[in-house]
Amino acid sequence: MSFEALILKRAESKLESYRKEGERQKRLRVEYQDYQHRIKRLYKEASYWHGTGRYHHMYSGGSRYGKVRAEAHFDVLESIIQGGGLIPHADPWIPSGGKTVSLGTARMHSRLFACAHRYETDTLLYELGSMKFWIRLYGALLLSWLSTNFDSAAVLFRALSRPSSLRDVQSWASAVRSSKNGSLITFRNLLLGINLGSDIAGNYPLLFGISKENLEVIDTLPLTHRVEVRTLSLVGLSSFTHIEVPSSRVKETESFLRNRNINLEVIPLEFGDMYLGSVPLRQLAYTD
Repeated sequence: MSFEALILKRAESKLESYRKEGERQKRLRVEYQDYQHRIKRLYKEASYWHGTGRYHHMYSGGSRYGKVRAEAHFDVLESIIQGGGLIPHADPWIPSGGKTVSLGTARMHSRLFACAHRYETDTLLYELGSMKFWIRLYGALLLSWLSTNFDSAAVLFRALSRPSSLRDVQSWASAVRSSKNGSLITFRNLLLGINLGSDIAGNYPLLFGISKENLEVIDTLPLTHRVEVRTLSLVGLSSFTHIEVPSSRVKETESFLRNRNINLEVIPLEFGDMYLGSVPLRQLAYTD
């Protein structure tokens, strides 16, 4: 059995309790039945995913989503709407440089980035694996992939060894958590499950489903193309299939979009997790 297969087998056993809880929640939540067919349709339409949060702290260089500013933080969803979609931003992680938009090829990978924005004391009605579970799984899988592809590993390590690589990671993290009082997300904190979540009160995950129509994509760093790609162009609002937010935020988000004449379906993030409860872990985690 390969190292990758061993990782998936072990992780699958840990995911089993979440799967059972998801089946229980399906029976308890009458409203889930109202969304089930809609989710099935939307997931067929969505080829890519983009996870972010409702709010970001401002950081050096401005927002990757636009120019909307506030005294302490800004509204990401407002910025996306004003910008007409996801705007390419400076991307230090591709060899050619330039500006890109990152798109996940696996929902759970983008969901991880979305859930990183959940306010630190908030909880979801249901989740198919905790944030810590997915962080550790992806970390183990990356090591497995690197161990079997030395050329790709060399390219990745060269990118990570750039003097600015740590600063780039911290720049992203500082949009989610303020660097004050040592609360900045670090690699060590991620592995230990410390400071997972945003310190912006009222923040919550946004997960966008995106159609592949009219989108040209490029590969990312070697191996990471199994979970994400990039596009050099604006991902317009017309390419969005739907938005997923916590169930407690659905009505608020629907009202926000309606007041701006944006016709985009909003579904509970938790119900998406319930819908995928029987999908094998390998298919949930990445694309071959």
